[in-house]
Amino acid sequence: MQFSDEDKEKIRQAVIEAEKKTSGEIVPVIIRASDAYPGSYYRSSLLWGFVCILCCYFFEASHTIMFWSFSASILVGYLLCYFDFYKKLFITKQEMEEEFSQRAYQSFLMNGVSQTKERNGVMLYISAFEKKAMIVSDTGIEEKIKPGTWEKVINDLITLMKTKDYTTAISQTVKELGTLLNEHFPDHKDDEDELANKLIIEV
Repeated sequence: MQFSDEDKEKIRQAVIEAEKKTSGEIVPVIIRASDAYPGSYYRSSLLWGFVCILCCYFFEASHTIMFWSFSASILVGYLLCYFDFYKKLFITKQEMEEEFSQRAYQSFLMNGVSQTKERNGVMLYISAFEKKAMIVSDTGIEEKIKPGTWEKVINDLITLMKTKDYTTAISQTVKELGTLLNEHFPDHKDDEDELANKLIIEV
């Protein structure tokens, strides 16, 4: 996902408009991948190395050829994991789920979403590699939001993102969050803008 300065400004304006309806804080976060998944590199390397050994054994290659072929195959297996579509072949669904959720909660804490006075911060977390999204909200919001509410918002987001217009998809979701928060955390005179109104892009 690539975002130009114009895209970032559109999302920033969407956050500002959404927060005019509520005292809650909305923080959209995009990350390339929730984890580096180092295990995938080693699994791929071992697979290519194993295939190489079998081929060398079948063709009765010399020890010298076997050594250099094995070394090259290990390197090829490692480098191929720099391609996302290939790398995913060596990552289990459970690994992705765990790393995605863990990084989302880490991001929630690192970006200060848990530090608002009324504990009414909410983060929209999107990971490009896993092609997943989730909403993490603080305790003040969780106590009042009905079960299944966030799942519906995420389903709407995923539907919008299928158009590949990610800026509009995120902006629309931010506006939807503003409307939902307004029901329990309407704007008031003493409300302070505690968190930055921008799209946070993490590496």
